[in-house]
Amino acid sequence: MPQPPYVLLFEEAAPGAVPLMISVDDRGALPLFDSAEKAQVFVASTDFGPDWKPVEVSGASLLAVLEACRGRVGYVALNPPPAREGGGMKVEMGGLEELIEALQTSEEEDLFGIGGLSQN
Repeated sequence: MPQPPYVLLFEEAAPGAVPLMISVDDRGALPLFDSAEKAQVFVASTDFGPDWKPVEVSGASLLAVLEACRGRVGYVALNPPPAREGGGMKVEMGGLEELIEALQTSEEEDLFGIGGLSQN
């Protein structure tokens, strides 16, 4: 189970925005980072373009994003390393549904019901 902070990559930090999704060994995955720095290093190593920015999200927001990604990806890639020419990177993967279930049963609460995105 990943621990806060939860950092995703978005082109825009707005409610309903779709995060970056990648393919790892032909499996669709949502990259999830535990720091904005790791996310920035990863995206800088790719050719996804300059608009993708690390955004820290609350546990409630992460759960909402994961639920919105159902049917699009089946996995979460935890702290994927920077891309290398020729590939060959090792990526820790977890099931999307398992992470959703773990977050739903976790004791982390959104105390003020905000659950919004905060730009890092």
